[in-house]
Order: sequence, then structure tokens, then C-alpha cells
Amino acid sequence: MILTPSKHKGFIDVFCVDNTELAETQQMLRSANHKLSMSLDVANIVPWKWDLEKGTMLCDVNRPVELSHDDSMMNEDQLSVPDYQYFAKICKEDRERVKKAYKELTEGNVSKIKEEYRVIVRKNGVARYEWVEAQATVDKRDEKGNPITLIGSSLVITGRKKMEEDLITAKEKAEESNRLKSAFLANMSHEIRTPLNAIVGFSSILADAEEPEEKEEYINIIENNNTLLLQLVGDILDLSKIESGTLEFVYSDIDLNALFQELEESARLRQKNDAVVIRYLPEMPDCFVNIEKNRLTQVVTNMMNNAMKFTPSGSITFGYHLKNTDFLYFYITDTGYGIEKDKKDTVFGRFVKLDSFSQGTGLGLSICQSIVENLGGEIGVESEPGKGSTFWFTLPYRPVELKSVREQKEHRLNKVESKLTVLIAEDNESNFLLFESILKRQYNILHAWDGEEAVELFKQYNPHLILMDINMPKKTGYEATQLIREMSPTVPIMAVTAYVYAEDEERILNSGFDAYTSKPINAQKLQSDIVDLLKKQLIFM
Repeated sequence: MILTPSKHKGFIDVFCVDNTELAETQQMLRSANHKLSMSLDVANIVPWKWDLEKGTMLCDVNRPVELSHDDSMMNEDQLSVPDYQYFAKICKEDRERVKKAYKELTEGNVSKIKEEYRVIVRKNGVARYEWVEAQATVDKRDEKGNPITLIGSSLVITGRKKMEEDLITAKEKAEESNRLKSAFLANMSHEIRTPLNAIVGFSSILADAEEPEEKEEYINIIENNNTLLLQLVGDILDLSKIESGTLEFVYSDIDLNALFQELEESARLRQKNDAVVIRYLPEMPDCFVNIEKNRLTQVVTNMMNNAMKFTPSGSITFGYHLKNTDFLYFYITDTGYGIEKDKKDTVFGRFVKLDSFSQGTGLGLSICQSIVENLGGEIGVESEPGKGSTFWFTLPYRPVELKSVREQKEHRLNKVESKLTVLIAEDNESNFLLFESILKRQYNILHAWDGEEAVELFKQYNPHLILMDINMPKKTGYEATQLIREMSPTVPIMAVTAYVYAEDEERILNSGFDAYTSKPINAQKLQSDIVDLLKKQLIFM
């Protein structure tokens, strides 16, 4: 509305303009600006303008640009920042690259730029880096075509960069995993073929050997390589269990001195070099502890075997003593070749063989390390080339009373009555003949060709123990065991399987079996496992 004096005395001219459309347009503009502002807030985008003549950068004061400084100036709702201050906040490693990109833009070599770089942000006195993605283009030019102002936006991309770094790390780990798998398969192919070649080769010429000495030599070679192959398979299975977290640890109360005396005797029997003396040095008169006996034996035996391989003459001594009242310190010391300083850090790696001509899988010490660490201890080596090595490890010290150990011993029988009856359920004739050869001297043997016959023979003869193959015709080992369990919940049944995964083991032990043995069969372990099962049966029957 406009009021002006009228030409007519006593009157005022009134002019009215309908600005409804203008008001609506202004309201729409405010609404659009509000939506744009909200979108920028949500996207964490900071729009800005760079005045090249004044050397200042303008941005919305409400944007979280983290650029406040003494040299900054407030102009209504705009924050004016000197461009030298902005570039000073860019990480030194990125600064020259960013400057070069803006130079390309102002010189007209490119129409727009997009750069990612780090800026230094301080909050509560603590400095950190934030990743920023900046995009820019020329806004205005002078009459000569030179740029006067640039416009652009900045976006904080720290989260995205972290995700990218994580993806790169994951990719590198996956590639490393694939590389290790390839190396693992290559090593396995070589390690398996080496003893297998000797076993197959000497087995084929054994029949043609005429002299007894020649036959004995071939048999010894086959036996040694058979032991090596079984060790390799055992190491691979242990490694698989370690990787999957299913390696079993069963603690018991034991007389540690008695165990180490047994280990000494066993090592002397294995040692064929008369120039090396093996000696256990007892340092604690009595030591009764709660410990994982089988895994402790595995670690000590493995280290003893290594010492035997690399000690041509001199001595191998081993023992233990109390360390800091909380840990037992175990050691195996030899006077062998020793280890070079630069190789000591690698001896516990997988497939590491310091002497490529020595027999072994290169997995033993790696498995020892995993076992010791899982038992809460540490492991290491001290060595000097030409003078020998000391492999050591620690385990938590858990003393127990002598009475506890004696009670356990009283519940064991020293000898199982001979000529008990063992039922072998096996559909493969070669496998049955192997079992029969191993067991026929100690036990009466019954043979079932399938699961159905196994059930019938159990009804007829009531054997003391059953070896049950899992995969058989007519009735599987699982089905036959279920039927036998309905007749006798206590007869020991041992599963015979080629499956070795954790889920298979769990299924076997949850299906009525007392234990299992894996193919290929280790004769000594099979006999030991059978004796253990029969002892339990005789004690609790």
C-alpha cells in the first residue's frame, strides 16, 4: 500500500499492489533454502566460496568446519578464513598435492577438481586428523577471463576412509590366507610324497630281496617312513584342531617326576646314537600337579626329538623347576649345532626347517607354541651356533596333594587280563587284517562284515570290546551301536573313522561311542586306547 498527497485538497491518494505472488515466491525460496540447509547438515557438506583477490574463504558460520582461528572474521552469518590458514591445517603430506590441483583449476587446465586430503582438527586440546573430500569450480572471472572467485564444498569422509582401509586390510589378509593355503598345499604335497615314495618303492622291491639283511634294511626304511608319514598326518590334524579351536585339553593330577622319568626312558629307547647321552635332571624332590599330561608329553617329546636330530654328539639334558612360585619352567638343553641369531625368531613358524635335509614336517614347534599358549604359558629358545640350544616353556603351577595322585593310581589296573574278546566290525578286508595283526596276540578276535552282523555277533558272544567302523553296509556303525546300546549300556565301543573334523568327533561321542580312532591306524596308540577302555570297564563293571 502506497499513500501520496492528492491533487484534490483534503484527499490522499492510496495505491494498493497485490504482492501475493511475490510473498508466495519468497516463502517458497525460504522453504527451499531451509531444505537445502537441512540436506547439507544431514550430509555433513560444507559449501564455501574462495575470494582469490582478497585471499579469504567464506563459509556458513553454522557449519562444522573446525577452522576457527584468531585471524578468522565474522561477517553476519559468514565465517571469513584466510586461505593461508586453511592450507596450514592441511596435512603436510597432502598440502602440495592440493595446492597443485587448485592451480590447475585457476589456470584453466581443468573445469573442476575433486581432492581427498587430511586436515588437522583440535578438540579439547587434542589434535587428530579428519579426512575431507573437496570439490571446486570457478564461480566468477574478470574481463580478462581470470578467475576471481571459486565455489565448492567440503565433505568429511573419515568414516568412509576407515572403511576403505579396513577393506584393503581384509583384502590383504584374504590374499595372504590364499598364499599360505597354496604354500601349505605345496608343502603337504612334498612332505607326503617323500615318505610315501620310500614306502611304495621299498615295498615293491621287498619281495625280490633275497638276503635277510637286505630285507631287514628295507623293512626298517619302510617302518621309519611310515612313522614319519603318521607324524605328518598327526601334525596336520593337530594344526587343523588348533585353527578351529577344537584342540582338547584334559587336566589330571600327576606325579611330574614319574612322568619325566618315563620320558627319559622313552627318549633313550628312541635314541640310536651312542655318542649322545640323554639325562633327566630332577630339581624338585616331589612335584604333584594338576596339568594337561598328554599335551605336556607331546611338547616335551617334540622338543626332545628335535634335539636328537641336531645333536651328533654330547648330551641332551631336560627337566623343570619352579619359577616365581606361579609357573613351572621346563627346558630341553642340547650340545648340538645351535641356531643362527637371525633364524631364532623363525623356528616356531609353520613348515620352518633350519636344515632342509633333515626329516620332519616343520610343524612340530609351531604346534608346541600353540599348545603352550593355550595352556597359559610362554615358549622360547636360547641358542649359540656351535654350542647348542635350550628350548624352554612355562606352564601355570597347580600343586595337588599326594593323596589325590595315589587315589588315581589305585583306580587303574596294571595289567588287563589277556585273551579278552574283541569284536571288529569292518567291511574292508585289508583293514580287518591290519586290526587282526595288531590285536590277535592279546585278544580273541571276532569279525563282522557289516553292522547287522555286528549286532548278531554281540548277542551271541557278548565281547569285552567292539571296534566299529562308521561306514558299513546294511547297518551303519551309528545304527549298530544304537541297537547294541539297548542291550548293553556299558560295553566299550570304539568308532573307527576317517573323519577328523570337530563336528564328526562330537557326533561320534554323542552317539553311544566311548572313544574313536582315526585312520590311518597307529598300532601302539590303538593298543593303548583299547587297554584304557578295558581298564575302565573292569573297574566300574
